[in-house]
Amino acid sequence: MAVTVRFKSKVNSAGNLPLKSVIIAVFFIALTVMEIWSYGEGLFNIDEIIGIASAVYLAVFIKKIERRDAITIIILFSVVLLGLLSNLVSGLAYSVFSVLVDVVTETKTLFALFALKYFLNSNEKQTTIDLLTPFSKLFVLSSFGFSLLNLVADAGMRGEARYGLPSFRFLYHFNYQYIAVYMLIFGILVCNSKMSRLKKRRYFVLALIPLLLALKSPSTIFAILFVFLSFYFKKHKKISAPIILLGTIVIMIAGRYQIETYLLDEESPRRLFIKYSIETANDYFPLGSGFATYGCDQAKEHYSQLYYRYGFDTIYGMTPDYPAFMTDTFWPTLLGQFGWFGFIGYIVIFVRLFKTFNNRNSDRLRKALLYGIFFQYMIQSLGTPILANSAGMIGFASIALFSLDNDEVVHKKLKIKFRTK
Repeated sequence: MAVTVRFKSKVNSAGNLPLKSVIIAVFFIALTVMEIWSYGEGLFNIDEIIGIASAVYLAVFIKKIERRDAITIIILFSVVLLGLLSNLVSGLAYSVFSVLVDVVTETKTLFALFALKYFLNSNEKQTTIDLLTPFSKLFVLSSFGFSLLNLVADAGMRGEARYGLPSFRFLYHFNYQYIAVYMLIFGILVCNSKMSRLKKRRYFVLALIPLLLALKSPSTIFAILFVFLSFYFKKHKKISAPIILLGTIVIMIAGRYQIETYLLDEESPRRLFIKYSIETANDYFPLGSGFATYGCDQAKEHYSQLYYRYGFDTIYGMTPDYPAFMTDTFWPTLLGQFGWFGFIGYIVIFVRLFKTFNNRNSDRLRKALLYGIFFQYMIQSLGTPILANSAGMIGFASIALFSLDNDEVVHKKLKIKFRTK
């Protein structure tokens, strides 16, 4: 198939590309390229810097944000304050610096999502997507070719074998990094305005094949949901409760490996983290143990006092000298560190984010895309800390880029009034 890559995009009234669109386009390309060398340990701290800048941006411009999202952001800031209060009460953290580092780590993806959502207007988002279209085409064509080659020859792009086939991770060290980047690439193909419907369909086919050859439950779930919902939204404007239930069943079936390995195996480190996160939340009720104390990178680096108490220092892969499995968790970290109230607060945040996708203004493919991305990240978060690392930031920033204003709440802003006598 012959592919012509043309670099065209919308311009402003002065005949120039919006500067913010160019900056964000460069930002996304840099993140996807630098992830190749990050090995899941952060993009040379760029993601932390973005997280801090995003939090500051949201705090300054909170009154300009839609009330629906502003309330969610305030809940997130409240959870942060709750975690800091937990640190004062428990006294378990290694240092103030480690606490601050973990604050950024646990919140950066969500702060980046909301900041980017409001940093760009609708036209600037579309311009950014169109600017990234040539890069996405090249990525898809390259990954398609190498995914087929990966089936017959080892070109250094293989992950663990499943179903008798080698999984495909392209240029990335871990499959989850490749899948996270691919969510951005696939979304650009869905939302761009530079390709005909027929050409889009051709690229969808080319894109879905290497995604499925990753042989991971999240990528499979995304492909299934995207195809199903793209047809479902032809006749329905919003997703219904029965469809959510059906989707949950599909996810449980497709994510059976994660559920059996991470939740049901009593000897797995992830299961131990779940077990002792409940104990931690109960022992330090109602606040939890605080930032940098349980399940996070800082608790691993400065080996938490809780780990000695729970006997982790005697378990292979969880010892101070070899803590290989000490950060393969997300939700137990939230429960242990923030307690039951903070844990529920985080669940509320993700539920509120999920509800924003039911937007009547969005076209069916865009809505199918957002739901697919969201659900595959929820599955990945069962066994990886993806919602707190650089790959997660790519994915959640992608959600912001592909989101449109909700027609039902677009004019509602958060009103903050201070009365004085």
